[in-house]
Amino acid sequence: MSTEQNTSNGSNGAKPDVEEIQATIEQTRQELGETVDALTAKMDVKSRTKARFEDTKQRATVKLNETKGQASVKLQDAKVKSSQLTAQAKQSATDDAGKPKPAVLAGAGGAVTAVVALVSLVLWRKRR
Repeated sequence: MSTEQNTSNGSNGAKPDVEEIQATIEQTRQELGETVDALTAKMDVKSRTKARFEDTKQRATVKLNETKGQASVKLQDAKVKSSQLTAQAKQSATDDAGKPKPAVLAGAGGAVTAVVALVSLVLWRKRR
């Protein structure tokens, strides 16, 4: 060992004692064990793949639950709006007594007439 190394471990030029050497060896063994464990973990493709799969599965589950919550809120909003529009249509199509307004009856009659005419036209063309 050089003088610089001896002074860095506190022995001022004297040889390191047995306890210091054993402590250094133990520390080196521990670091080496940690390095081996890290390399083993990197080389274990099956475990890394499984961990990545589980992580992806968990993220997908979280996203699914978020999407379900958003869809539920939108569905509830749509139900409320549908009820409001139905009530509004009913109110505008009926008079105060709850009977259909004449304009609505005329529109319905016109629609029925158009459907009958269309069906008649299709049947007439098929016969030709």
